Amino acid sequence: MRLLFFTDTHIRGTNPQNRLDNFLKTSFEKIKEVFDIAKEYNVDLILHGGDIFDRPDISPSLVRELVLILNNYSIPIYAVAGNHDIYGQNPLTINRTMLGLLDSIGLIRLIKPDEKIFFEKDSIKLQLSGQHYFYGIDREGKKRSYIIDKSPHVDFAVHMVHGMLLEKPFFEGMSYTLIEEILDTDADITLSGHYHSGFDKKTVNGKFFINPGSLVRINNSVNEFTRMPKIVIINIDANGINIQEKNIKCALPGNEVLDRFKVEAFAFKEKKLAEFVQSVYSTGQYDTLNLSDIIYKISKQNNLDDSIVKEALKRIEACQEILSGTNIETALG
Repeated sequence: MRLLFFTDTHIRGTNPQNRLDNFLKTSFEKIKEVFDIAKEYNVDLILHGGDIFDRPDISPSLVRELVLILNNYSIPIYAVAGNHDIYGQNPLTINRTMLGLLDSIGLIRLIKPDEKIFFEKDSIKLQLSGQHYFYGIDREGKKRSYIIDKSPHVDFAVHMVHGMLLEKPFFEGMSYTLIEEILDTDADITLSGHYHSGFDKKTVNGKFFINPGSLVRINNSVNEFTRMPKIVIINIDANGINIQEKNIKCALPGNEVLDRFKVEAFAFKEKKLAEFVQSVYSTGQYDTLNLSDIIYKISKQNNLDDSIVKEALKRIEACQEILSGTNIETALG
């Protein structure tokens, strides 16, 4: 049995501010190459690790373009929803999204939480499961989303999660899950997305942990200039599991598609923002429930630059707008 895994395509109609090329055109070229590879290798299943789209209400015209591509292939596609695919980081909103629409017509099959899907080929029995992104997936007490039980009648189990699974600790203020924290999973292969940089495949106690990184490069961090988008081909047979990574040939070097201007400023800004978020989590009590007031009090305590505060407020505002829109839709039925 042969599987192809890729993740974080972030299909969008506008160009990220850090891209120099036509991002949409480049994205669809990469997706076409991914499916051509799947066809060349006689892949049985294509797996997507989430964030197919960059927003849940992406333009129908872009969805149509994706559908036209996918209709040229007959390989089954299974996926989990990423945080960009849903409203308010809530997987219960999937049925109101464009990804939910593709699932309803059977073009992309979304794996339900706690669902086990079984396949059999050449006497090999495979179990496939998945977990959509949800708010707090990487916080303490929630990391069981990465851990599954293998049914007794299967040979191999594959579990796919859109979450911040990492091989080593990240900077303070960011919620994440370390591979070493989920080693009691029964999954023979754990596939993850969300973390765009990805990591080299890891094998611990005979179990594989894989994130090839995002198929697209959106930000202009130093790492993204050197990273090349890739996919993973998984061969499962009587001899066991073989993992093969393949770079996407149509992907140009980072310095040809990414704007290097303000790279260092970007890295500094992201680090400071993470530190700011951590200070919110660690601070005790405030005499106000107004988020803006709390933010400004913390900024004074930590002597933060105004640009950091404005960015935090901007992101909170965006979240509130999404939640407001979701509530209105719910009220209207």
